[in-house]
Amino acid sequence: MNITPEFLSKYPLLEMLSEKELLQIAPHVRTQLINKGAILYLQGETSDKLFFVIEGWFKAEKIAVDGRQTTLRFIGPGELINELAVFSKVENAVSVIAMVEGQVFYLLQSYVEQLLKTNPKFSRAVIESMAVRIQNLLEQIGDLSFHTVDVRLARFLLLQTEDNVWDRQMWVTQTEIAARLGTVLDVVNRNLQKFVRDGLIEIQRDKITVVDRKGLEKIAHG
Repeated sequence: MNITPEFLSKYPLLEMLSEKELLQIAPHVRTQLINKGAILYLQGETSDKLFFVIEGWFKAEKIAVDGRQTTLRFIGPGELINELAVFSKVENAVSVIAMVEGQVFYLLQSYVEQLLKTNPKFSRAVIESMAVRIQNLLEQIGDLSFHTVDVRLARFLLLQTEDNVWDRQMWVTQTEIAARLGTVLDVVNRNLQKFVRDGLIEIQRDKITVVDRKGLEKIAHG
């Protein structure tokens, strides 16, 4: 793959950098093909790579002491992986698993540290990115703590839809949705079927259509 400034400029943390700066970064970029089911890194381990997703989908999964699994986020093309561990030098708080075959590129932690010291624009982009991640995590904690599953599910569906249609990736099963919402399969299935009976959504094999957006938004607002 030809790593050009134009290519790099499409990714977070790099999009504000000049062509000259991106040309300096390009020789440090390494690409990697990822097989479906591959583990990019494990919870509790350390990783010295800042990943950028070129194609494919990944999930960040946390496993509790009792074995319960919660999917904190799905990560797709154009997004970052492992920024918290790379910037803070702590053990990974989650495991990241490839849901489909994909491709990433990465920068080593040692080079990222060099960029932080020498490039103010990169440093500012990192701060802004971390602030957004923290805000998203706080919102997710709030959802899990204060809202019932039907509210969380309604919000999740509304976020996924474009023009009231969610063209689901084949790997987004009800089991994966349950893990993302911090619940179990049966509860998600019951709530989805209730949304169907109430005329809020229609479910087909590879897509979900929001029929009554106002009704679903009413549930989402709690």
